[in-house]
Amino acid sequence: MGRARHWVCALVMAAGVSGCGTDTSTGSEREQTMNQDEAAERVQEHIDNAVAALPEGLDLTPVGDVNFAACDDPTDGGSTDRVTVGRSYWLDGLPVEDNEANIDLLHEYWTANGYRVLTDSRPDDVFVSVENEEDSFRMSVQSSVQGSLSIGASSPCVWPEGAPGS
Repeated sequence: MGRARHWVCALVMAAGVSGCGTDTSTGSEREQTMNQDEAAERVQEHIDNAVAALPEGLDLTPVGDVNFAACDDPTDGGSTDRVTVGRSYWLDGLPVEDNEANIDLLHEYWTANGYRVLTDSRPDDVFVSVENEEDSFRMSVQSSVQGSLSIGASSPCVWPEGAPGS
């Protein structure tokens, strides 16, 4: 993988997990949240559902493993002992000349399925990020310098074991 592709991978993960979102425990850090394994499953569900809106013949190539990152700057005022869970994939098998149409398909899927657009940098930069209004999971799609698309998703802050001190 070239240097530019590594750089893009880092950006996808950073964009995907940069905002911790709202605590899924309805605001109280003492209440139980989903645990990090459940959050990883939900991240994958968000990705799988979004990718289903794209043309057939697509291959998902993981960008590393599932990422568990410290929620060191939570936007919900909760504990920094929680984590965010993220995952990214290259969308292999999609022609570069169809990037705009494929991002439009994702944008349409997201806006029709309860996501609000956080950033849409097109046409200057091929990057769109969204947040699910129901569970605060975030997703993004972007293009590498070579034109390869990648998609990522991240959870809001969760307790690693589902509750504080577990």
